[in-house]
Amino acid sequence: MSKISHCPLCHSSKLKEYWALPGYKLARCSDCSMVWDPFPQDNLLSQYSENYFINNNPKGGYANYFEGMRINSRTFYMRLKRIKQKLKGTGKLLDLGCALGDCLIEAKKLGWVNPLGLDTSSYACQQCKHRGLRALCGTLETVKLSPDTFDLVTSQDVIEHIADPVSELKRIFKIMKPGATLFIVTPEMDGYWLRLLRGWWYHYKPGEHVVYFSQSTIKKALLKAGFVNISTSATPHIMSVEYILKRLCYYSPLIFGACLKIANFLSLNDLSLRVFTGELEAWAQKPKS
Repeated sequence: MSKISHCPLCHSSKLKEYWALPGYKLARCSDCSMVWDPFPQDNLLSQYSENYFINNNPKGGYANYFEGMRINSRTFYMRLKRIKQKLKGTGKLLDLGCALGDCLIEAKKLGWVNPLGLDTSSYACQQCKHRGLRALCGTLETVKLSPDTFDLVTSQDVIEHIADPVSELKRIFKIMKPGATLFIVTPEMDGYWLRLLRGWWYHYKPGEHVVYFSQSTIKKALLKAGFVNISTSATPHIMSVEYILKRLCYYSPLIFGACLKIANFLSLNDLSLRVFTGELEAWAQKPKS
């Protein structure tokens, strides 16, 4: 692996390296405060196989995507409903990093016709097609999409996996119609949960997350790519008690494993909560002319 010694946002070589976790060093730009992994793995895209979606690591990939499908769907439905209200309609939708298609299914429920997904995982795309969904396998670099095509592009928990995020945002900009909307979700660097948990922050994922945005730096990246009308905020998820406790087992398997048994005994596993998990959402538009 080769070291990335320049900021992926402003290209400054002024940086400060620090240990986020034992064995996991990050770099922070002294000029714009962007944070990135200066030693990303080679062949980052090769890890998104079936094992990424089904594994026993509560921090790696999705742990068990199929187990969390129902919860993921509720979050996607909530977000898409807000988007539809804000846009006052639907139109052509592209979901980047569509995984197994939960967001596409919820989009169809809300009136988007033939929404399209894009994912680097051939396994994910196969699963989408088995569910009757449209999905292309590849990246915006390898899959040729026509310019000025989409009214809405969603990118949820994707951009933190991309070593050159500004170039990715420029590719997104190109395929959007004038006046179209981009909706991004990504872990929030410098947010409340990171300040509270520090090295225990859930979204530190060595070898998987290679850039980390704050609300300030995501705005700078979007501006640099040409977007306007940018807004950011913390974003909530809809999660069941069971899902939350299983994720918390990362911090203390003994304590939260016991809580999981109690919740199951009291039939609280399916109780849904609206929780903030340390992620931000960003909205942006391509100029109308």
